[in-house]
Amino acid sequence: MLTPLEEEKRQLVSDYCVERFGINSKIWEKYSWYSGSKNKIYIANTLELERIIPESKGICVFRLDKSPKPTTNFLQLFGKYITKNYVEINNENTIKYCRGDDLILENSEALIPGFMLIANKNRFLGCGHWNGELLKNQLPKSKFCKINFL
Repeated sequence: MLTPLEEEKRQLVSDYCVERFGINSKIWEKYSWYSGSKNKIYIANTLELERIIPESKGICVFRLDKSPKPTTNFLQLFGKYITKNYVEINNENTIKYCRGDDLILENSEALIPGFMLIANKNRFLGCGHWNGELLKNQLPKSKFCKINFL
């Protein structure tokens, strides 16, 4: 069952989105924030449902352990607002990423270690973690797919 997210945690995630991804904090004004099991954080629009009581509402956008970890859903849905810490990959690497492979990137000197949005031609694919040498695939196994061409 979801409960309203504590203001301190909401501010932590909001600040992380500004600092890590350059997302304008005003975007969150139309959403309600919730805490779920296993340190999962959900957001939902503020429209209240009167006739039904859902088991949960919204989508899981972060896991909050030592630091926030963005979910694939979050990066795919809010990718258009991300202005930094994203990687545009070519078609060959997109096929590898969708398969679940980690990536070795060229021209990676400017990348800051941490979670990244992985994109291909304005398609927001999901999450990766740059450790300074390798882009570790963070796509859930359930979302792996085989793409033959783009």
